[in-house]
Amino acid sequence: MLGMKVGLDLGSSAITAYVAGKGIVLCEANAICYDANSGDVLAVGSEALAMLSRTPETVSLVQPMRGGVISDFSVQCEIMTALLQRVCHNAVLRPNLIISVPSGLTKLERRTILDAAAVCGAARVSVLDAPIASALGAGIPIEEPRGVLVIDIGAGTCDIAAITMGTVAFCRSIPIAGDDFDETICQYLRQKRGVEIGLPTAQRLKHQIGCAAPREEEFEAAANGKDTIRQMPLQFFVTSTELCEAIAPRIDAIAQAVLGVLEDVPAELFADICETGIVLCGGSSALYGLDAALCEKLRLPVRVAPDGAHCAAKGAGYALKDIDRLEDDGYLFRLKERNKT
Repeated sequence: MLGMKVGLDLGSSAITAYVAGKGIVLCEANAICYDANSGDVLAVGSEALAMLSRTPETVSLVQPMRGGVISDFSVQCEIMTALLQRVCHNAVLRPNLIISVPSGLTKLERRTILDAAAVCGAARVSVLDAPIASALGAGIPIEEPRGVLVIDIGAGTCDIAAITMGTVAFCRSIPIAGDDFDETICQYLRQKRGVEIGLPTAQRLKHQIGCAAPREEEFEAAANGKDTIRQMPLQFFVTSTELCEAIAPRIDAIAQAVLGVLEDVPAELFADICETGIVLCGGSSALYGLDAALCEKLRLPVRVAPDGAHCAAKGAGYALKDIDRLEDDGYLFRLKERNKT
């Protein structure tokens, strides 16, 4: 298979690329900034995301994916083209891609992602369910006739999948993930403290002191916001206990979704999961105490995969050697020029 081999995790908040033989070579925000008057591109990736909530009317910031689904096709193509150029540099041959996508996407939504990759110049491109990709990236032997439950929590979606013999036996995808955690923190502080903050501030607080289970020692972090009554700037402190309380309903919702999947799993597969436990992957799996909180609610062993944020991209990269097998399953798309040859 000629051309650079790239595994891509196309997430709502970030795009991560894995190149065979090199590892993770790129992790950039899935965002772009335009000049509203001329239409010129001002920034792509993390540089563009840094402008969130700070852009004047003359600058337009666009994040073209919502819940793992492309909401603006042309913008997504522009971002992927720019980022793939950073990965491939001046390579003569077009790259071969496997893209990790949420398991709950429809055939049309998957086809849209395939078309976007083709527009960006890919020679061959296939999609792979995020739970499968994450399991591969986490080093789980999914080809064996033994059940394992993977929870892939990204920014836009949470994929819960029971996997056996290399396929997803039962799965469920819910729109409760990292972005939802950020919005919940904003709502909590507005209601409980009368303070309005932006999503970038909520995300920073989540990363610094956020937790899904109480910490042994309480932490606090400073933040700047706006008093909702006086409409004046306000500097205040937030505790880890408050963030834990804010996020708790979302953790409960994830636990209920997991229980829903486990209810559908056959007895033998359920017995395997009880023995092997649950594996957490995705960028939001790094939330402090998430494994402990889910373990307490589900009464099952839960562990966080090493380098969980990059598992899906790594797994997609590992699967490149099996791209012909994915083609047989109907997940491969080739450019028309290649089909004619």
